[in-house]
Amino acid sequence: MRAITPFDINDLECEALMNLFQEAASHIQDIRIEIVTNRRNHRDPEEHPATALGIAVQRPTIQFSQRLDRKQRIDAIAHELLHILLVYRHGLKMVDRKIPWQGSNQEIFDYYFGLNKYWNYFLEQMVNTVHHRILIDYLKEEYGISSDFHLALFRHNFHIVAKRYYPDKESQYAKGLVAYEYEGTVGEIGRAVNFRHQSEFFWKAYCSAKKFFEAYSFKKIPEASVYEENLLSFLEDLGYRRQDFAFFPEAASDTPAAPIPPDFELTTF
Repeated sequence: MRAITPFDINDLECEALMNLFQEAASHIQDIRIEIVTNRRNHRDPEEHPATALGIAVQRPTIQFSQRLDRKQRIDAIAHELLHILLVYRHGLKMVDRKIPWQGSNQEIFDYYFGLNKYWNYFLEQMVNTVHHRILIDYLKEEYGISSDFHLALFRHNFHIVAKRYYPDKESQYAKGLVAYEYEGTVGEIGRAVNFRHQSEFFWKAYCSAKKFFEAYSFKKIPEASVYEENLLSFLEDLGYRRQDFAFFPEAASDTPAAPIPPDFELTTF
């Protein structure tokens, strides 16, 4: 059971956070911020006390756990606001698979047969990984807000993910992306994961991420068209067809072949 209530970030009395909120709100209105009260003491091994919902469908909502202290709340909300800013100001959008409504019966069968519950995890992590190459320095340089809380949780969660076995290739691709992100933000990857025991899917995603995303940084934020091309090339490099994917939120001129607008979570903490 959870209780969710609106939260006013003015209560945090942080000028930098308010400046960031106003900047994000100038690109997408009605950003909701909510506090979540967990009524049970159960906690997953991985910790995700903050998340951003509805970005892909232009209904951004930031939720964070009641148990965070003031400094953690500032860091967590700022982190999610920067994700929103990267999507709506810089065009670094979410991505999802298209449903082939106009395809053959075989194409539709292949689509549903190829789905598993880890697809969203993989596609969310792909966007997360790219955003995080930019986001941490962006927050520090532009708003003076640290990512210490995020990095501490990222270390904790990655050590759990690194030891976990995943039977499907999408989760193994996601694991390779997380390892690539860990190396770029934390370093010392060899202490966190045994490279000799990773799958070919892990390695393919890890190496492809280096090829397509290594140039990204706060000082080198890609143009939206370059970002989309690189993500599609990354997916193609992993063996998928680029025409099977679409970006969200859609622009007025976009006419994709009947994709489902995803309500992805950017579970970044």
